[in-house]
Amino acid sequence: MAYTIEKGKKLIPADSGCFQYVGRIDFDDPKRPVMIWPGSYIDVNFTGTSAAVILKNINFQDVTHFAVIVDGVMKKIMLPTTRQDELYIAAEGLEDKPHTLRILKTLAAHNYLEFVGIAVDESAEVSNPCHKYDMKLEVYGDSVSAGEVTEALYYEGQCDPENHRNTLDNSHFSYALSLARKLNAEVHDIAQGGIALLDGTGYFCSDQLTGMVSCFDKLEYSPYAERKQWDLSRWTADAVIIAIGQNDANPEPERIKSPEYRRMWKNEYIKLLHTLMEKYPDAKFVLILTILGHDPTWDDALDEIVDEVNSDRVSHFRFRRTGKGTNGHPRATEQEEMAGELYGYFKSTLGF
Repeated sequence: MAYTIEKGKKLIPADSGCFQYVGRIDFDDPKRPVMIWPGSYIDVNFTGTSAAVILKNINFQDVTHFAVIVDGVMKKIMLPTTRQDELYIAAEGLEDKPHTLRILKTLAAHNYLEFVGIAVDESAEVSNPCHKYDMKLEVYGDSVSAGEVTEALYYEGQCDPENHRNTLDNSHFSYALSLARKLNAEVHDIAQGGIALLDGTGYFCSDQLTGMVSCFDKLEYSPYAERKQWDLSRWTADAVIIAIGQNDANPEPERIKSPEYRRMWKNEYIKLLHTLMEKYPDAKFVLILTILGHDPTWDDALDEIVDEVNSDRVSHFRFRRTGKGTNGHPRATEQEEMAGELYGYFKSTLGF
C-alpha cells in the first residue's frame, strides 16, 4: 500500500454499498472492482470539505489518466506507472455541504483502473446516489466512440495535433456518453481505438491485430493482459449502436470492393449482430459510421446489411456529415453534433 489516510479522514471502501457503478466492470473481487472499458464510471454523494480517490493504475502504456467530476466540475489526473495503490486528491477546501463525485475512466485499453475506495472527512456522510436511468444503451465502436483526442480544442475539421500521446483523450466527451446523458441512459461503451470488425484488420494491437469479433463479449479484453469473458445476459441493453467499419480498410483499402471479401465481411458483421439480437431480444440496433473521413463504400455495406437482416429492430443512421466532417478525430464540439443528431433519431424514429 503506497498511500496513507490523513488524520481526520476516513476510508470508504469500494464494497461499502455507497457507490453506484456504471459500465462493464469486473467485480470478481468486490473490494477491488476493475474499470476496463472507456466511459465506465463510479458515482457517490458525500458531505464535508474534501474527497480523494484511491486506486491502482494497471497501465499498458506510459501516458495514462482518469478524471474526477466534483459538483459538475471535471479534473483530469495523470497517473503513474508504479502499479501500486495511490491516493489522488479529487477536491479540497470545499464548503461543508453535500457534494457529488464521479470517478471516470477516460481511456480505453491504455490502462485498467483497480478501485479501492475514497477518503473523506471523518465526519462526512457518504451515500449511493441510486440514480434511476430511463434505459440501457450499449455502444460498440472504435476511437471515436471511445472519445480519443476530443480535447483538441480549435482543431475542428483538422488532423490531430502531433505527439498528443493520449493526453487529449476523454471518454466523457464522446458522442456515446453525451447521447447517454441526453437520454438519461445507463451506458456501456464497448469502444477501442483502432479496432475493426475482424482479427487481422484495423490498428488495435499492431503486433497482433485484434478485431471486435474477439472483444465484444469480453470483460478484460486487451491481448497484453489476462482476458476474461463477459456474460452478455448480465446486462440487457434496450438500444445498441454499432459503429464499426472505420478502421476495416487497413491493411487493404480496396478489399471491400471485392465481391468475395465484401460477402465475407458482411457475413461476419451479421453474425455479430444476430448474436447481440438474440441476447437482447427487445433491443433496437442502430448501425452507424461517424463524421470522420472514410470511403462511402463502407456506408453502402451497412445499407446492404440492414436490407439483408430485414428486421424492424435494425436500422442504419447517417449523420448529416457522415464520412466528410473531419480528417481528424472529432473534437468535443463535433462529438456533441453527432450526439445531438442521434438524440433526435432516438426520440423521433426509435421512440425512446
